[in-house]
Amino acid sequence: MLKDLPIYEIMIDLNDEETTVEFNSLVHDPAHEISFQTFSNLKRFIFNEEEQVITGVAISADTPIYRIDPSGEEYYVVFTKSAIKDIIHDYARRGNFNNVNLEHDSSRVVNGIYMIHSYQVDAEKGFTAPERFKDVNDGSWIVSYKVTDPEVWSKAKAGEFTGFSVEGVFTMTMTDDTLEDQMMSKIFEELKSVKEYINFYNDYPEAVSNNAKKGLDLNQKNGNQCATRVGKLRATTLANRETVSVDIIKRMYSYLSRAEEYYNPDDTSACGTISYLLWGGLAGKRWAEAKLKELKIL
Repeated sequence: MLKDLPIYEIMIDLNDEETTVEFNSLVHDPAHEISFQTFSNLKRFIFNEEEQVITGVAISADTPIYRIDPSGEEYYVVFTKSAIKDIIHDYARRGNFNNVNLEHDSSRVVNGIYMIHSYQVDAEKGFTAPERFKDVNDGSWIVSYKVTDPEVWSKAKAGEFTGFSVEGVFTMTMTDDTLEDQMMSKIFEELKSVKEYINFYNDYPEAVSNNAKKGLDLNQKNGNQCATRVGKLRATTLANRETVSVDIIKRMYSYLSRAEEYYNPDDTSACGTISYLLWGGLAGKRWAEAKLKELKIL
């Protein structure tokens, strides 16, 4: 069960040589692969048999990791996207690419393993996650290693090692957030991303409905030859004054803007005219444009 505990951001200081990530460890239970992580049922390693390459998440961004210190204080730590960027930078400048041990045991350093890929997911820059890790949080660090040590490769394949876990010296800064705050923030961001699908409107003018009805009538008289399934569906919605989502309003404005050149009110048998009316006609275009401006989308 999740606990409402304080959250610390964990990071390194690029100006402090004492803070660093020294090793990436092959472990059976990586800390970021716990029940409340944001991506579910994700296999932590993927294997390329032919090349003997293992790929996985070295650090999962913005994923709370439970900790308890020797005094008994409980808390969560998280690596932010920015902190992970600094860690990757420091890891590279120190040449720590091939520093790998087993289960955080300094006496079990692996020699036959070599980092061949180091990749930070960054949606803003277009660096998307590989398909197998498509649900990983933005800012996460994904790495691949070529494994030439046959024993390590066999144990990883057998499931003895299932993920990566970094180790090093970090600084911690307490945030004002609790786990509940972070979860609510994520929920809010998700809701914002689907807002255009869950907000609905039917305050369009009567002229929009009348145009849709006229389009349906003209299409029927023309042997139903001038409308696509989507066009007829849109017309039925508008004719019945049903609600439409922001996404639909955007589609209305897009279609009515580009198809206006085919609309001729004096030629009611033309498919261009009929199709235009099905989407609400000029009145529909004016309303859609005004609504999108009202919502600050245009």
